[in-house]
Amino acid sequence: MPIESDPNISTSCRQLCDLDEYSLEHVFLFLGVADLDRCVLVCKKFQHIIQRFVFPKKCMRALVGGSPCGAALSLYAFTHRKRVKLDENWRYGRYEERSYFKHNVMYISQLAIDRDWLYITHRGRLQAHRRTKNRQMLDTSSHWVMGNDRDSDITSLVKMGDHFLMGRMNGEIVLYDPTTTRSYSQTVTNDIIKAVDFNTNIYAVTTKNDSTYILNRSPLELEQLWMRSEEMLTQSFVYPQAYETIKLNRNHLAAGKFHCSKKQALQLIDLYSCTMIQLNSPSMAVYDVLWMDEHCILSGNFDTTMRLIDTRTGGDEACWTDPYNASVYCLCYNGTYAVHCGMKYHHRSNLYDLRVPNRCVQMYFPSKKHNHYSPVYRIAADCSQLFLITDHNLRILNFDADWAATKDYAAI
Repeated sequence: MPIESDPNISTSCRQLCDLDEYSLEHVFLFLGVADLDRCVLVCKKFQHIIQRFVFPKKCMRALVGGSPCGAALSLYAFTHRKRVKLDENWRYGRYEERSYFKHNVMYISQLAIDRDWLYITHRGRLQAHRRTKNRQMLDTSSHWVMGNDRDSDITSLVKMGDHFLMGRMNGEIVLYDPTTTRSYSQTVTNDIIKAVDFNTNIYAVTTKNDSTYILNRSPLELEQLWMRSEEMLTQSFVYPQAYETIKLNRNHLAAGKFHCSKKQALQLIDLYSCTMIQLNSPSMAVYDVLWMDEHCILSGNFDTTMRLIDTRTGGDEACWTDPYNASVYCLCYNGTYAVHCGMKYHHRSNLYDLRVPNRCVQMYFPSKKHNHYSPVYRIAADCSQLFLITDHNLRILNFDADWAATKDYAAI
C-alpha cells in the first residue's frame, strides 16, 4: 500500500509518527509485547493504534492465547495484551511448574477440567478440586468425591456439560450428575473397559479384548431411572472389534487400534449404517484420537507422529513428527490452531501449530530431575495453564508467569 504523503512535511524530515494509521498498524504487528509497551509511551496516536487495533489483531492470530475455548476454561478474563503475552510465554517456554497428588504406586489417573474445577480419578473414585487464583493454582482438598478406593478402578472418563461418564475395569459404566449427586451404573461387558464417549443420547464403549458397543439412552432422567431401577442404556449395535481409543461425533465413531500389522489402525464406524470405513492413514497403532471438526480427525500414533485426517478424502492432510522419536500418547485441541501432545518419555509435552506442518513449536520438560521417565498419559489445557497426568503425579504448568526463566527447546 503506498503511503500517503503530507505536502507540508518534507521527505527528509519524515518520521515514523507521520505515517498513517494503517501503515503504523502493519509495522506494529511485527513487534513483541515488550516493544509495543515502549511504543505505547511515545504518543497518544501510537497508544490508540496499539491498544485499539494491534493487540486485538495479534490476539486473533495467537496460537494458544487467542482461542475462545481456552479463554472460556480459564479462571481469568485476560485483556488482549495479556493474551498476546501469554502466547509469547507458551512459544518461548516461560512457565512455573508445580506437582500434586504424588503416589508411589504407579497409577494412571483420568482428568477433566472446566473453568472452576479440576476433576481427577484415583483408583475407584472421582474427585473435584477447586482451581484457585493464587500461585498454588489448585485446592488439594476435594470438594466432593464419587466412589471409593474399594470400587473397581476407573479406566476412562468423559465430561459433557454437567454429566460424567466413566468406565471401570470390571466392565461397568457409571453416569454421574454432581448437581443432584445421583449416579447410575450398568454392566456392559465382563472385559476391561478401555475408553468411553457420549454425545447427546448416543454412548460408545470399547473394551480391551472383546468388542465395541453402541448404546442408546432412555429419555428418562437419572433420578427417575434410579427410582424405577430400570436400565438407562440399551444396546443398538455391537461391533466385534476392540479399540484403544474412541471418539464420537454426530454421525461417526473414530476408533484407533492398539496394534495393526497392516498399518490400518485408524478406522471410522458409521453410526447409522453400522459399517466400518477404512481410512488411508498408515498407522500401526493409534493411542488417541480427537475430532477437530465435523470432518477432520487428529490422531496420536505409535510411529512418533500426529496426523490430521480428512474423512471426506480418507487420507492424511498433514503430519507432524516428534523431534525425539517418541510416541504420542494423548492429545488436547484448543479449538483454533494449537494441539498439545503428551509424549512417551521424560514427562514431556509438545505444542504444535496446525498452520505449520511438520514443525514443533515448543517442548516442555520437567524442571527437576526424576529417577523415572514417565509418559504423559492425559493432558488438558486452557489459555494459561497446562495439566499433565504422569504415572506418579499431576503436573501443572502455569504460563501466566512473566518472571519465570525461559526454557526454550524449539531449536533442538
